[in-house]
Amino acid sequence: MIWPHEDTPALNTFYGDPRGTNGQASAAWQAENLVQWVTPYPMFYSDGKHTPMEHLHVHKKCLSTFHDAFTDVLQTMGIDKIRQLRLDVTGGTFCFRPERGGSRLSVHSWGCAIDMDPGHNPFPHVWEPGRGMIDPQFASILQKHGFCWRGAHNDVDPMHFQLCQH
Repeated sequence: MIWPHEDTPALNTFYGDPRGTNGQASAAWQAENLVQWVTPYPMFYSDGKHTPMEHLHVHKKCLSTFHDAFTDVLQTMGIDKIRQLRLDVTGGTFCFRPERGGSRLSVHSWGCAIDMDPGHNPFPHVWEPGRGMIDPQFASILQKHGFCWRGAHNDVDPMHFQLCQH
């Protein structure tokens, strides 16, 4: 799959426009485009309470890529390493909201992104090897499946993986 650029017109063309009346979230768009992704290993919300995430909402065009990438993570790294590296902690996927510090919609608004272990991979912060941040093997696996990692190339959002180009 060739994923769109992260600009709003490209995202709207590829994923549809998630905005409804007065720029608010469109319930009709959500019903038509968002699906439940049951993760291949247990994930927990990054609320500090170890709250299980039974499923996450992603865009229907992204479902197989999310599933394949995270299944590959499980098969390659194993559940013990996933837990040790906190790769079972997520800030979530779909969330209709503006970018932090910006006025345009976050790519999470299209259901094509996931935040991993936000407590140890804060925004804005450059990824630092050996500092307990996102594991490079994990990032490499997701990138192999088409995810753009916003911790690469001195970018400042190391928790963030998206199915659109930066």
